[in-house]
Amino acid sequence: MSGIKDQDSIEELRRRLYERGSSELRREEHPLTDAPEEVPRTWGQQPTIVQEPVVQTAPLQSEDMSPRSTKRSYRMKILFVGFAFFVLAMGISSLFLAFGNRGISAGNISIAATGPFTIGGGEELQMQVGITNSNTVPIEAATLIVDYPDGTRSTSEGNPQLFTERLSLETIQAGETINVPLRALVFGEENQEKQVAVSIEYRVEGSNATFFKEAEPFRFKISSSPIVVRADALKKISSGQETNVKLTIVSNSPSPLSEILVKAEYPTGFDFTRSEPAPVYGKNAWLIEDLKPEQEKEITITGVVVGKETDEYAINFTVGVPAERDNQTLASIFATSQTEFEIEQPFLDIQLEIEGSSESEVVAQPGKRSNVSIELENTLDDTLYDISAEVQLSGNAFSIYEVGPSSGYFDSSKSTITWDVSNTGSLRQLSPGSSKNLTFSVEPSGNISRTPQININVNVRARRVSENEVAEELIGTAASVIKVVSSPNIRSEVAHGDEIFVDSGPVPPVVGLATTYTISMLLENGSNDITDVIVSASLPAYVVWLDQTAGAGTIEYNPTTRAIEWAAGSVNANSEVYASFQVSMVPLPLQVGTTPTLLSEQRIRAVDRFTETVVRDTNPAVTTKLWNGTIEEGTVRATEDD
Repeated sequence: MSGIKDQDSIEELRRRLYERGSSELRREEHPLTDAPEEVPRTWGQQPTIVQEPVVQTAPLQSEDMSPRSTKRSYRMKILFVGFAFFVLAMGISSLFLAFGNRGISAGNISIAATGPFTIGGGEELQMQVGITNSNTVPIEAATLIVDYPDGTRSTSEGNPQLFTERLSLETIQAGETINVPLRALVFGEENQEKQVAVSIEYRVEGSNATFFKEAEPFRFKISSSPIVVRADALKKISSGQETNVKLTIVSNSPSPLSEILVKAEYPTGFDFTRSEPAPVYGKNAWLIEDLKPEQEKEITITGVVVGKETDEYAINFTVGVPAERDNQTLASIFATSQTEFEIEQPFLDIQLEIEGSSESEVVAQPGKRSNVSIELENTLDDTLYDISAEVQLSGNAFSIYEVGPSSGYFDSSKSTITWDVSNTGSLRQLSPGSSKNLTFSVEPSGNISRTPQININVNVRARRVSENEVAEELIGTAASVIKVVSSPNIRSEVAHGDEIFVDSGPVPPVVGLATTYTISMLLENGSNDITDVIVSASLPAYVVWLDQTAGAGTIEYNPTTRAIEWAAGSVNANSEVYASFQVSMVPLPLQVGTTPTLLSEQRIRAVDRFTETVVRDTNPAVTTKLWNGTIEEGTVRATEDD
């Protein structure tokens, strides 16, 4: 036995030596075998040793000191610690449940909004928000936050718009449930889905932090629109024809509505002319201040449609609540409507000519009568019946005493000329391709001081066999303006004295002696402002320019061409300007007994600002005859004694 103990001690010593400086242990491993082992049967008998291959490994360790035993002990310790932690946690949980939870969790706060799933537009939405605090401590400074959809209005007086409403709930005790009723007027299009977002803010005792809990949004659908909109117009329109679009807005709400915004979206080919009532913003926005239940309001829009044949256009209308921050935009839409029309070939080709001109603006001279011609031609494949043409005359230069129709009926109280079947039998019907000519004359009044003009508007109506969605009554229009041009007048005078310049020399003029003269030009303007006014003339060879000028504008003299140019600039209507200059003349013997010319014919050229045309006038040549004297004073004498 001592041999075995010695062997174990040696192996233990070897193991410790191998463990120093190395984390890996060497072990001696013996392979398993079924070979029998000889065991001694008496004390003196030596055992027979069977030789087997030996694998050199680390020596075997004792059972109580081996690494495997050490690992097993570590696992036991970990298992024990885990079991102890579990027991401790169970104990703490039991104590927590037994003596109460003093903390707070948002998960223990429930918030829900309830109300009807459908509601008519413009009706009162009645909601209820329920809030339950399931925590063991109260929540403080609680505030209910309600976010309403666009276009919602309050039920209070004046129905102001509602965006976000904050309701103070103060403190909600532990385990307490409170219900908050909400009321609002909701608007929208039929079948439109809306939602109300609800949330709560709160604090807890001993903390300055603000906590937040949001509920599932409350969703509902607009079952009916509070507004019904109808748009009526012709389905087929001729290009250039003036047409009316009638918009009818009817209240479908059980309660009065206020501040209703109506907006129109015009196509490119629609030219707005006017509307009744007039728009409040631009040309396409109207405001209805109040609309009682079942009450209706009408808006009539007049415009001219321009386009190619078969072009299709549409006008879109939108009715709703104006935004509070921008009252020209819609916060919520109640209803929409659309009217469509198609451009067709003009049923009548209307040619309006004034003195042979078919321009939209024609310039006429003051006091001159103008002949007006209206030619009607049926451009359709259908016969037109019961044609009537009406001319509306207006303008500040129009005078009922200066109208001369060749046929038709002139109503001086309405300033209209009418041709119809009653006075022109040929208008009873007009075959395809046929035409009819109507005439009258007009003269502008001479008593208008500024920008005189006469407006001529032609409206033609006819009837044809009705088609689907085609107006039975067809309408054609034409218009033109007669603008009366300004008539500036130039006058010139000759003086000899010292009023403007100091003149010298004998009067009448004497051969061989120099006499100076002062020539003044006076420009009198007519009914329109004129600009770029130039008066030009020239001096004869025997007249000397003395370079003395006075008056408005500037006077330039060209010694080479002997031309004089007076640039008067701009002259207002019904006003006058003048300019003067001084010349000298030494009469020749051949001029004895004559009144020599001092200045050639004067020519005026200017631009009429009203008619945008060039106006001209002339004045005869100026001689030595003084403006306040006799002919003899301007006649040349041979000597001063003669």
